[in-house]
Amino acid sequence: MSSILQHAIRLLAVAERQILGSRSGRSISLPTPDSICAWCHRCGAPRLGVFESENYFERLGCRKCYGVCLARDRTIRLGTYDNRWREAILAVKHGGDRALARELGTLLARQWQQTIVAHSFIADSAVVIPIPMPLARRVERGIDHAREIAVGVSKALGISMARCLEHDAGPVQAMLTRADRQSRAQRIRWKSASKWEFDARLASDRQAFETIFLVDDVLTTGSTAAQACAAIRSRLGAPQIVMLVVATT
Repeated sequence: MSSILQHAIRLLAVAERQILGSRSGRSISLPTPDSICAWCHRCGAPRLGVFESENYFERLGCRKCYGVCLARDRTIRLGTYDNRWREAILAVKHGGDRALARELGTLLARQWQQTIVAHSFIADSAVVIPIPMPLARRVERGIDHAREIAVGVSKALGISMARCLEHDAGPVQAMLTRADRQSRAQRIRWKSASKWEFDARLASDRQAFETIFLVDDVLTTGSTAAQACAAIRSRLGAPQIVMLVVATT
């Protein structure tokens, strides 16, 4: 009987974390985001080796991604996955710190607003979409970290957010090698209309949205982002997809 009671108490604790998240507010202070000239705005890699011309930098990217077909159109980041950015991400994913997650989203929105192309951005034709998290993992951790970061982005930019993708459960990425991550079968797909609520335009009009802000915490191999982009384009045609991530590896 005691084991059943202990199991029930654990389930209640998990449910409380899922509903309330961290109740202590931001748990750590955040570092200063990288300068917008510090990384390639196409792939997110450090700007070392980027073409000298700013026009080439904007249009073609860096030597790492030049000539490479990417699923996303642009990548905006705050820093690299080390030291304090890593600490912040772990505080959100494993500490349930919703306040910190939304502050990261706000910083990502500001980082985007400083880029050249942001000046021609039309808010009415955009939507924020978080990378989905399997339900079992969301319940286990007590937080959907990408969604919470996306909430911060959505509020800072003043545009709507849609949870219109779903993710099949599988091994945690940290347990996979880089090659295994890149070779994984498609596990992200567009939700059926009955599973989510949003503006009817997203359900019926493929041309309603010109820009998608796809939000996640870390960009490693880009395989998860590529699957999400494929799911989005299979449903909405060919919008511009801007990847917003806290850090790249």
